[in-house]
Amino acid sequence: MTIKEAKQIRLVDFIESLGYNHTKQRGYSFWFLSPFRDEDEPSFKVNDYRNEWYDFGIAKGGDIVDFCKMLYHVETIHEALERIKSGGKTHKKHVGDQTIVYQSTQEKMRNVQILPLNHHALLSYLRTRKVDEQIGKMYCREIHYEFYRKKYFAIAFPNRNKGYEMRNQYFKGCIYNKDISLIHLVNGIRQEACAVFEGFMDFLSYLTLVGVKKDKQMMLEEPTDYLILNSVSNINKSIEALKFYNHIYCFLDNDDAGKQTTKLLQSTYYTQTYDESYRYTGYKDLNDYLLKNGGIANEAK
Repeated sequence: MTIKEAKQIRLVDFIESLGYNHTKQRGYSFWFLSPFRDEDEPSFKVNDYRNEWYDFGIAKGGDIVDFCKMLYHVETIHEALERIKSGGKTHKKHVGDQTIVYQSTQEKMRNVQILPLNHHALLSYLRTRKVDEQIGKMYCREIHYEFYRKKYFAIAFPNRNKGYEMRNQYFKGCIYNKDISLIHLVNGIRQEACAVFEGFMDFLSYLTLVGVKKDKQMMLEEPTDYLILNSVSNINKSIEALKFYNHIYCFLDNDDAGKQTTKLLQSTYYTQTYDESYRYTGYKDLNDYLLKNGGIANEAK
């Protein structure tokens, strides 16, 4: 078995063939009790769209090869591939003489269009999150696509590698390449400081709080660029991007994954990194703070 062949296997099916059943599903996200330890609440997520996993309890993730290396405590890719070959099902359906291999979700998406953000339903969704509409339009676009012959649309937030984070009221995912987003306060000019956010909804919430609500509790004393992880699994990519900044302000989630990510940045850039989550203590994240303290965005419009 080659790495390419292994990555064609649907990870959800592979994990369930080993006896681990998902406890809940939302969109392309399948949640499991972690196969790596005993727990009562599921902290292990498989993104069926990217065919990748992430364990929030240990802040690690990857593809099917990485999963088998950790599950079976093997060091080499060859050993992991042997485990994949012998330890689970082939995850192929046989119909007569034909073999149907599971496709990735992206391969099933058709007629993809990226447009300016104007759809009333998507703008309404932003308002339910109390994000300022004009800020949303400035940094986001909207995506339209067909999936199993049905039409869908979502907010699309670009990353630095020509991919887009996708979000609507019912779905959270990514199309094309998964990566961080790095936004300069002034085009072509890098600031001395950078503010770091886990997801783009927190980034938009921060801009709404600071730029529209004038929330002094959230205001920093110096201008910053903005780095959005788009997943804590992108932490290594952010470490490389942040090496040019003298000050790093972390506005990450108030949960184990967020705290561990902040600590990792602090261990790498010790004197430059500041944990700003104290500004919204008692709230899950910046959007949760905005929802409960920021009023209704665009209420005067």
